[in-house]
Amino acid sequence: MPGNRQPRVRSGNEPRPAPAMEPEGRGAWAHSRAAFDRLEKLLRCSRCTNILREPVCLGGCEHIFCSNCVSDCIGTGCPVCYTPAWIQDVKINRQLDSMIQLCSKLRNLLHDNKLSGVKACLQRKACEQEEKYEIPEGPQRSRLNKEQLLPKLFDGCYFYFGGAFKHHPKDNLVKLVTAAGGQVLSRKPKPDSDVTQTINTVAYHAKADSDQRFCTQYIIYEDLSNHRPERVRQGKVWMAPSSWFIDCVMSFELLPLDS
Repeated sequence: MPGNRQPRVRSGNEPRPAPAMEPEGRGAWAHSRAAFDRLEKLLRCSRCTNILREPVCLGGCEHIFCSNCVSDCIGTGCPVCYTPAWIQDVKINRQLDSMIQLCSKLRNLLHDNKLSGVKACLQRKACEQEEKYEIPEGPQRSRLNKEQLLPKLFDGCYFYFGGAFKHHPKDNLVKLVTAAGGQVLSRKPKPDSDVTQTINTVAYHAKADSDQRFCTQYIIYEDLSNHRPERVRQGKVWMAPSSWFIDCVMSFELLPLDS
């Protein structure tokens, strides 16, 4: 081209400047954390604004909520845009649920106040002690429980699953009971039965000062289904939603039930 004239570029198509280089070992992790923070904002419940737990789409709109946050909205409307919401429209987003669980593991790697386990191993070129970097609470309690040879989470507990289970398939729940040392009942326990009330077992992982310690038989129903069994809380037989069961597994605790 004649002279030193620069080629004209149409507005909006100007080439972007190359990103500034950051010191090795810091830039990549900083970018990863920033990208992860942006991703987490997309994974928040439209009602409680916390990270989604068991994400549910009401069907008539695109708002996504934690399953517990909209249990009172089914049959009425979306709490954000008021679009009618019926039980048949409720959709469980299983792919999103899997993504959130993966993000929980990534959060531990990218946001640990100390060096993350992976980063520490790479920087020091040696295997680090895993316990220093493990996910706290549920996973940690589970490991310590196993190392100390204590009873499994549902040791001494029996479970009966009543009604249909679509959100958490019944087969998966049964496998969790078995893996956690519990037993599955094929018949619904009768609270007023002498046989039921004289079963001599104690739930090891319930709080010692709670009457739940003596509850050994649970009737589990799915929160989001049409099945609403008659409320039971008598002696050794209690009724509980499937979300409570999953929360117990996630936290490795026999969590209290609302009275």
